[in-house]
Amino acid sequence: MNWISTQFARHWRNIHYGAIIVLSLAITFWPVQANRVLGQVIIGGLYYPFFKIQTAIQVLTLREANVRELRGSLAQASLQISLNEEAVRENKRLRSALGFEPPSGYRLMPAEVISVSGYRLPITAVINRGAKDSVYVNQPIINQQGLIGRVTDITTDFATVQLLTDPANRVAARVESSREMGIVRYVSGSTMILDNFPVHGAVAVGDTIVSSGLGGVYPPGLRVGIVASVQRGEHEPFARVTLEPVANFHSIEELFLLRPDDRR
Repeated sequence: MNWISTQFARHWRNIHYGAIIVLSLAITFWPVQANRVLGQVIIGGLYYPFFKIQTAIQVLTLREANVRELRGSLAQASLQISLNEEAVRENKRLRSALGFEPPSGYRLMPAEVISVSGYRLPITAVINRGAKDSVYVNQPIINQQGLIGRVTDITTDFATVQLLTDPANRVAARVESSREMGIVRYVSGSTMILDNFPVHGAVAVGDTIVSSGLGGVYPPGLRVGIVASVQRGEHEPFARVTLEPVANFHSIEELFLLRPDDRR
């Protein structure tokens, strides 16, 4: 066996040449039918590897097209799920608004927030109501939670709302239980306080702060915040009262404009 392997390795070129000569003679002198069969065998043997490669490429291409189609269907399904979930959330918010009653002497006009702006906290918002809806400057804005702000600028279709988070905004307010008064404002856009409140005034953590109605912009009784802490300095005329706002200004979406019943 080793001898045969050695001789094949030594004379492999002569063997190849001999095989080619024999094959050529066979093709020349064999009958036409036999040559046709032999040609088909040779061509089939040479073509088969390329046929397998072509088939594999076609299979891979088809699989890639199927993957792309499945990815597109998955993205479409995910988008539809997201839209359905948002519709459910909006439906819940609107259902909660159905039983929301305006303050006495006012009626509600619903509005949607188009955009908000501000650093760290939103301080202004744009709503989809304007002059065509008879919106006016200083018109108060609320939601189901409480006071949001007031209208400061108007176009035909839109209005700009100054939120309570704007340090320039001020609300005359009082403690709901004791009726003692102060001024609600934001400090540095991060903390709501009840300013100018007497150091010996009756206020405690957990008390509700509402608008007093003084100043003529906001009607009385609108919820503004809940007392979070009270600090009384020994020689200070005013207490430092910090509040937790009742409204979440990071997630305002549906708002209501307040309009007096006697204003058309």
